[in-house]
Amino acid sequence: MRENDVDSLVLTRQTTQESVVDHIRTLILSRKFKPGDRLVQSDLAEEFGVSRTPIREALHDLASEGLVSFSAYKGATVADFSLVELEEIYTVRIALESYAAFLAAQYITEEELQQMQALLEQTEEALQQADHLRMLQLNREFHAILYNASRQSRLYEMIINHLDLSDMYRRLYFTVEHLYTNTITEHQELLEILQRGDSEGAEQHTRYNLQQTASVLINFLQETQQ
Repeated sequence: MRENDVDSLVLTRQTTQESVVDHIRTLILSRKFKPGDRLVQSDLAEEFGVSRTPIREALHDLASEGLVSFSAYKGATVADFSLVELEEIYTVRIALESYAAFLAAQYITEEELQQMQALLEQTEEALQQADHLRMLQLNREFHAILYNASRQSRLYEMIINHLDLSDMYRRLYFTVEHLYTNTITEHQELLEILQRGDSEGAEQHTRYNLQQTASVLINFLQETQQ
């Protein structure tokens, strides 16, 4: 591993595990560690200045996120981002989530709108702090309230399932410079549409933004795989 592959780390005893996970995740999502690259525990431990224990635990945590793969022959390697999988997941998400937004505009309550507004304000704070992973979490909570407002429990469960399936691609989106800033504007526009009870507007807005996200991710992956 070359020195310029890794940012300098400031690790404390209390935050070593979280820091190791965060930094390896960032290196994977920023494509400094490319799909198929081996992640050798001893090399990472030496580079980060920690023991192998937090490295081993971090790699297993990242495997649960779909970012790392383990095999008997290669050990830990960076998982591959699949264009086919990405396109399939977003095709389903676009269909399900746009319909759920259409229904939500009819049934959403004032309390739910206030909850979404509060999450939007927290997202703005996270953006100011450049806490992109926090933004990702808040983004999920924002949309969970929206889709729950459809009052269709099976539809909601299917959407949450596909949100989880697309998690590593959503994480990738939030590491691409400037793209995560779009979230604030998109959420504010959607809230205004919902406050008007505009079902068709909510459907179109949701469909368009998911299509744009998928397009950006597909282009980004195609460029980095060339």
